[in-house]
Amino acid sequence: MATTSNRILGLDYGDVRVGVAVSDLLGWTANGLPTISRKNPIDHKSTIEEIGKILNEHQVQKIVLGYPKNMDGTEGENCRKVQNFAKQLGKAYPHVGIDFFDERLTTASALQTFNLMGAGADVKRKNVDKMAAQLILQGYLDYTARNIKENEIMATDKDLNENFDDMEEMEVETIVMTDDDGNEIEYIIIDEFEKDGTTFLVMIDAEEIENDEVEAVIFKQIGAEEENFVYEEISEAEYEMLEPELKNRLADFDFE
Repeated sequence: MATTSNRILGLDYGDVRVGVAVSDLLGWTANGLPTISRKNPIDHKSTIEEIGKILNEHQVQKIVLGYPKNMDGTEGENCRKVQNFAKQLGKAYPHVGIDFFDERLTTASALQTFNLMGAGADVKRKNVDKMAAQLILQGYLDYTARNIKENEIMATDKDLNENFDDMEEMEVETIVMTDDDGNEIEYIIIDEFEKDGTTFLVMIDAEEIENDEVEAVIFKQIGAEEENFVYEEISEAEYEMLEPELKNRLADFDFE
């Protein structure tokens, strides 16, 4: 009996490397694949050929490309490069649909995850593109699943130019915390997970987003007041308790 595949390929395009991830058969979860190294930032031929092998091996039905908007939502040179690459992919594999997903925080999220675990520069270099692709794809899968429930599925156009015109704006998810002194601090959420019934948020200060040295913090939900959730930063002991969970989230990466 033939099996219908709903696999989706996620790509984090770059001049030097292309991060790759693929979904499971049901299109629910994203799994990282080996990164594609590029020898020539202008010539896409060999990169597209490598992607073709992956499409065939995993019977991929759709490609999701990370779309690197600036933090203010504008489109720059990197967006133009992704558009050009997408058009070449579309010509090479016209039977595969192509979609785009706002990737503004994926690389930052990947780096902060490694930083939380104390990963060295070599680990980050080897794995950041792979993790970014996985985050792009998982974000797309989650976003699409939510919209299916609301009967608002993200549109996919056959014409790539129309795709960009019709692409729904993705917003960065933020949360405002009030400290003990009554000061409001806006954080950008880069990861969320649940452990033993408690929700944890991995976040960075929104004002420090452009700072490469900014450190991520982890908050836990401790309750709710009226319509607001109450969070507090975890202790060092709690961080040690969560360390196995954080390592498990890095299981697909070259990390010790």
